[in-house]
Amino acid sequence: MKTKRILLETVLVTAVSLLGMWFIPATKTLFALVPVVYLLIEQRLRQRTWSDLGFKRSTFWADLRANWVLFVLLGFVIQPLTALFARAYFPAYLEHVQARLPFGDGMSWGILLPLLAVSLLGEEMTYRTLIQGRMTPFVGVPAAVGIASLLFGLAHFAPGPAFIVAADVGLIVIDSILYGTIFARRNNLWVVWLAHLLGDIFGLLVLSLV
Repeated sequence: MKTKRILLETVLVTAVSLLGMWFIPATKTLFALVPVVYLLIEQRLRQRTWSDLGFKRSTFWADLRANWVLFVLLGFVIQPLTALFARAYFPAYLEHVQARLPFGDGMSWGILLPLLAVSLLGEEMTYRTLIQGRMTPFVGVPAAVGIASLLFGLAHFAPGPAFIVAADVGLIVIDSILYGTIFARRNNLWVVWLAHLLGDIFGLLVLSLV
């Protein structure tokens, strides 16, 4: 549905969510849910299918195979290698990343994994389904991926030394561009979400074992 109203709604919901997270950090989780709630309400009102939101179960394996190189890189390679490199050569960056993570130290995996899975699903709905998906008809795929990825990186902003903050946000933007590329190819949110989830899990495992 390519209308100015859809674009306006997307911009408004995104602005409310990001501004709330930046300026009222104590309620960051609440504002992060705003786009998800909007998508679920909008789906019912406009009678969209789950497939319209990117939840394509029937084509999951075909879509994964079509993106297997990026899936492997994101799910098993990039985050663990980044964690290992940072631990060895850039500990200040690693401390910065660990400090901004929303999960407390010592949290059991039985609690961590469900929280991580749900939070990442919300992130992917926001930045892939809403921002990238809704902006693509207006600005094209490359620009939509770029905008969503830049906002994704800025949403994870945490104060600190300028160089470390720039490295943190920059690496998140790069990851997001790869997630966005997977989504742009097949519009399957499950594939993107699983790659994101596996990447975070293996990155955390490396940090906990090394």
